[in-house]
Amino acid sequence: MMKIRGIRKAFGKQHVLNGVDMDVDDGEVVVILGSSGSGKTTFLRCLNFLEKADAGHIDLDDSHIDVKSSSKKDVLDYQRKTAMVFQNYALFNNKTALENIAMPMIATGKADKAQADRRAEELIDKVGLSERKDFYPSQLSGGQQQRIGIARALALDPKVTLFDEPTSALDPELVGQVLGLLRDIANAGATMILVTHEMKFAYEIADKVVFMDKGVVLEQGTPQDIFEHPKHQRTREFLSRFTSQLENA
Repeated sequence: MMKIRGIRKAFGKQHVLNGVDMDVDDGEVVVILGSSGSGKTTFLRCLNFLEKADAGHIDLDDSHIDVKSSSKKDVLDYQRKTAMVFQNYALFNNKTALENIAMPMIATGKADKAQADRRAEELIDKVGLSERKDFYPSQLSGGQQQRIGIARALALDPKVTLFDEPTSALDPELVGQVLGLLRDIANAGATMILVTHEMKFAYEIADKVVFMDKGVVLEQGTPQDIFEHPKHQRTREFLSRFTSQLENA
């Protein structure tokens, strides 16, 4: 279980996160919704220490992290239990698809090169790109690059995988490829925190939906709670287009 308490982050005078609390159970898919500027991406980046939060605590299994005072070793041990998939793929352009998947395992000491290569072969097959294993990112479509990014995250066998709008940079016809893969990963029991604007997908895949606004969690609950019976006017406004589709379905 992951327990997140009091996460705060400011950039100068701009307060982006204002005390975010969240619980994530093992095997749970948590979808975070909110308008641009609500703090969703910053929150994910703070969870993976790509940004250092100004205050807060994170518990993940036996790791307890005070974001202000924990040692580098404690943070590194915690980071090894998480992985992140970025909206812009973030692949190494000078490495093949297979090398992009294998590298994090070698860099973190989770596997030697032979072990990492074997695991990378398994994962690239899982995401349906075995025939592209020796291709460089520039030779892959956006959907293929994102599937490689997802395989790279899974290679680390994380306790929690963070997804930051993984389909936002894709052409519409490629979105379905990545959403299908995410659905397979969720159905296999992975613990996921996912930021997305794909409302139908969120409704179908989430165990818990969290709606953020102005750097706080405004409300959270099951997809039915949030999409069909939102408590706050701001949530209703944000979801109005999708909820009208539900009512007319």
